[in-house]
Formats: sequence, structure tokens, C-alpha cells
Amino acid sequence: MSEKPEATEESKELTVGRTVEATPTATVEQTVESERVVARAPRRANGAAAVAVVAAFALAALLLLLWWLGYLGGREGAGRVVTAPRTVTFDQPGAPGTMSGAGAAAAQPGEATLTVTPEVAARAGLQVEAVGEQLAPEAAQQAANGVVQANAYRSTPVLSLVGGRLLSVSAEAGQEVRRGQQLAVVFSDELAMAQSRYLSAQAELEEFQKRHRRTAALVEIGAASREEFEQATSVLKKAEAELAAQRQRLLLLGLTPQRVAALRGPAQVSSEVALAAPAGGTIISRAANPGEVVEANKEILRVADLSNVWVVAQVFEKDLARVRVGSGASVTSEAYAGRVFRGRVTYVDPQLDPATRTAQVRVEVANPAQALKLGMYVGVGFGALGTAEATAPTVPASAVQTVGGRTVVFLATPDPNTYVMRPVRVGAEAGGRYPVLEGLFVGDRVVTSGSFMLRAEWLKLHPE
Repeated sequence: MSEKPEATEESKELTVGRTVEATPTATVEQTVESERVVARAPRRANGAAAVAVVAAFALAALLLLLWWLGYLGGREGAGRVVTAPRTVTFDQPGAPGTMSGAGAAAAQPGEATLTVTPEVAARAGLQVEAVGEQLAPEAAQQAANGVVQANAYRSTPVLSLVGGRLLSVSAEAGQEVRRGQQLAVVFSDELAMAQSRYLSAQAELEEFQKRHRRTAALVEIGAASREEFEQATSVLKKAEAELAAQRQRLLLLGLTPQRVAALRGPAQVSSEVALAAPAGGTIISRAANPGEVVEANKEILRVADLSNVWVVAQVFEKDLARVRVGSGASVTSEAYAGRVFRGRVTYVDPQLDPATRTAQVRVEVANPAQALKLGMYVGVGFGALGTAEATAPTVPASAVQTVGGRTVVFLATPDPNTYVMRPVRVGAEAGGRYPVLEGLFVGDRVVTSGSFMLRAEWLKLHPE
């Protein structure tokens, strides 16, 4: 079968020319229009393809930019202090040698673990402690100094409202007392005289009541005038007012309403008055001892509720503009190296100390188990200054070990014989503790005493 020779360009043009000449006018116009459509179609297809290519390149560039920003963010965030949550609650460290499962860490994929026999654990004397919390090193440098004081709004004096001799004091400083508990007894002649005046007013009232009844009866039968009845009524009201005044004085001097109501004759008169606790709390001061002569309104004892205390901090003039009433504050103490107490600012002194150029700022802090003692020196970080929340986990120096050039700690797991060896990055040691910059969270349980034995066991099993 012979192949047909391909038509040349000249033959194509001749053929088209003949076709156009042989076609009517309408047919020619349709043919020309169809050629135009066919000529535009490739151009539209090429434009859509170009737009798609540009969109693909833009999407790829956007994804690359997002990845790059995320990478930079991760690089910048690496090594920062892990900020503890605002309110942290975790179990207190157990007794020495106890391996409580609370707060135990589970080994993450790829983490090294060490399993020891119970005999080795007993010989090592392992102790586990919860990871504490402290102000970050940079925040601790900016923290203000403060002193713990009793909450004056929850502090009440025990006063002797009568002068006399102090017979007994049954409360000691530091003792917990309840409201209404008898704390001291005062012997007072003034109290005895007040009771005598009350009995006299009571007897006069009874006499005037009888006279008033007789006068009323005489008026009914016409044996007494109306004027005499009115005089008797006036005298009776005066006697009632006098008795009420004497009763209130006895209550003011410290007698109870029940004791005043039982006072009917000289046999019930007593020169002793008991001083009761006006509120429940702790005795924080004792100003008198038995046998002393005390004056009226003399403070014998002071009772304070120490479940809530004040921390009065000295804040420099340059920082006062940012300290606000109601803002948060964090309180730390050398006595509790791994603990942060949360509070809030309740007062900013409007006057500066001309010598130190500081103003007193009062922070109200909850004081569970009365951990903060009155007069204790503490550090205060203020939320408005950005130091209250700049905290870091902290561990004792005995928990930190070095294995293979890496700083590690051993974490307790639910299995009492298995421990996780976790690399950490710590800051400078201060007061026998390390701030942990990376690797741990507040509340994790780490091995303190005996961690060196775990390191030795690890090196024994992994000599390389």
C-alpha cells in the first residue's frame, strides 16, 4: 500500500483558497469565525496553566516560610526557663526510703531506664523528692525584699477592761485557741463595786414598782391625785433606766449575760472576771504574767489567724509605677528553697522612705500549715514587673549526676525498682539546689539521696 505524500504548505493554501471561492458568503464567515475560536483556545489554555504554576510556587513558598519561622521559634525557645503554672499542687516528699507512686514518671520512648534489685535499693538508701519551684535566676535578682507580718485585720487583742491583779494566765505564746476559750482571770475590786451598784439599782426598781402599783390603786378609789401617780411613774422609769445602765456596765466589764441574769443577791457577787478569746487563732504575744497588777484596757494577750499573713516588701521608686493593687505576687524563702507562695498586692504606701527611696507594698499570702513565720525575711516577685511568673523547677544538688558527659537525674516510676535516667540542663547552684532550665517539670519525683549509687549501677551495666 503506497503512502500518500504529505501536503506542502503551498498546496494547503491553494486548497483553502479554492474552498473559500466555492463557498457562499455565510459559509465563509462561519469558517473564518471558527478559525478565530480555534486560534484563541490554545492561548486560554496556556494562560490557565501559567496561573496554576504561579499558584503552586506561591503555596510552596508560603509553606517554606512557615517551616522556617517555626524552626527559628524552636531555636529561640530552646534553653528558656520552663515557667511553672500559676497554681501548682503536688504531693509532699515522702518519708526517707519511701517510694510513693504519686507523681512517678513513665519512661518516654527512647529514654534510658535502670532496673535494680530490692537489695541494691535498700543498700543505697534511696529517697525520692518532688521537684520544687523557685524564682528564675534572672527574676530572683530583681525580687524585692520583704518581711512576714501578721494580718492586722485578723489579729485581735485580749484586753482587761477592769483594773486589778492578774490571778492566772492559761495560754502560752504559740498556742492554738478557739473562740470563747478562757485565757486569763483578773481579780478586781472595781468589778465587785459595779455588781453592788447593780444590786442596789435592782432593789430600788422593785421598791418603785410596788409604790407605783399602790399609787395606781389609790387613784382608782380617789385617795390619791393624778399628779402623785405621774410622779410615781416618772420615778419608776428612772429606776428602770438606772438598772439597765448598771447591767450594760457589767457586760462591758466582761461578765456574761447569763452571769448578770443570775446576780440576785450579795452571795453572787464575785471579784473575778475571766478573759475569753475573742476569736480563734494562735497566741502571738503575751504581755503579762500572774501576780501583776494591770490597768483597765491593758492588753494581756494577742490572738491572730495565721492561715493568712502579710508580706511587706520594699519596692524601689522606679518600679512603683507598674505595681498595682490586685496584681499577683510570688513569695520565696530560704527556709523553703523549693516552694513558691502565691499572693496578691493589697496595698501600696503613698509615701516614700526618704532615706531608701522605697515604698512599702503589702502582699496578702495564704499560709498553709503556718509555714511562713512572723518576722521571716523573704523575696517577693511582682506580676506587674514580670518577675512573679518567671519561675523554674528546682532540685537538690544531691539529685544531679554526670553520666557520659551529660547532666542527668533519676526519676521514680510506677515500678519501685525501675528508674528513668533523664538528661537535664541546670543553672548555677545556689543554696544546695539547682534551677532546672530544661528536662523537668514541677511535681516530678526525682531520686535525691542514693542517686550516686544509681549512677554507679548504670556505669557498671554500661561501661562504654
